[in-house]
Amino acid sequence: MSGRGELVTFESPLGALGSALDGDYTVLSTDDGIVVRDELEKLVCRITISTAPGGSSWLTVDPLKGYGRDAERIRRRLLAAGFLSEAGWKNAQVPMVADERAAVAVARVLLRLLQIMDANLPAVLADADVEFLHDYRVAIRRTRSVLREMHAVFDAEDLKRMRAEFKWLQDQTSATRDLDVYLHEFDELRSLAPASARADLEPLEPLLRQRHRLARMAMEAALTSTRTQGLRAEWWEILQALALADPGGRPDGTRTIGKLAAKRIRKVHRKMVRMGSAITADSQPDQYHELRKKGKELRYLLELFGALLFDPEVVRPLIKTLKGLQDVLGLHQDREVQIEMLRELGHDLVSRSGGPRALMAIGTLIDRLEHDAAQARGRFAVSFEEFASEAQCKLVAKAFG
Repeated sequence: MSGRGELVTFESPLGALGSALDGDYTVLSTDDGIVVRDELEKLVCRITISTAPGGSSWLTVDPLKGYGRDAERIRRRLLAAGFLSEAGWKNAQVPMVADERAAVAVARVLLRLLQIMDANLPAVLADADVEFLHDYRVAIRRTRSVLREMHAVFDAEDLKRMRAEFKWLQDQTSATRDLDVYLHEFDELRSLAPASARADLEPLEPLLRQRHRLARMAMEAALTSTRTQGLRAEWWEILQALALADPGGRPDGTRTIGKLAAKRIRKVHRKMVRMGSAITADSQPDQYHELRKKGKELRYLLELFGALLFDPEVVRPLIKTLKGLQDVLGLHQDREVQIEMLRELGHDLVSRSGGPRALMAIGTLIDRLEHDAAQARGRFAVSFEEFASEAQCKLVAKAFG
């Protein structure tokens, strides 16, 4: 569960709770918040509500001792009544069948991703919770991945323009998101340093917060700009027209989504196998990073299309294996980014109070992070071998043939 809550609704939360639980429970608003009583008037749980800009209300069910079963029953009733779980809020899957025209299915997926962006944007601008920005960025990354992997269903000029615009949009959010993560994980990062050096790292936090404020100001200006508004309006029109436009002249315009998705999954998997096979213990960090990015593209293809169109007994294990590889690559990338960030911040610490001691502490922390990155590189071979095994490659070729 994120910091926002465990369930979300876009209706009036008190009214929606009353309707969903009517007949078995009574929902009351008190000075202490929302309380739920059973048929015997016994208090079984409290529900905290946090309403975010944009109309989403997030709820957390806190059972009283001995009423765990009631809390689970209440959660099930709320989900059945239309409340969304955290996973449901983020879910970008839409119904599709293998033999429908690819452009139609692709347009529906991208419209759902646009809906997710729209739902998160008001809370992003209000800085309601860092998870809103995370979900907003994931929807943009998925959109860019679909544009790249399903490129042949688009008009060439539209494709070129939209790819550039969504890259620009994602770039506007990157610094803020990075600093969100740094601040959230600051205590954990500091704990990696020797105990004797941790107090010397204190000057880092106010410096990070200062950068965070500046990054948010720049991001908010970009997200409320006429450029962003124009991008959203043009993109919606393109997607509305995509399923209706004459597919003539586009290589995959008349292809079914099943055949197109299979083709792209095979191709990206083969590309990952080639990229990963070229990596050695002496490879540069960029090679690991590029493989990680290609892995995200494969994962998005599998989650948005493969899971709905192909054998789940093949897709689920493939996603699991891919996640294991991405975890290793993600740790490596995180450590490389943290090292770069610490070295950059070191230049700003020189003239600050406690700066010299902080610089020495940063040096010891960088040594630890470099050790972690080296360990991740050492684990890479095992994770990649499972992903790229001969049996796995044959299974992919057969399942997505």
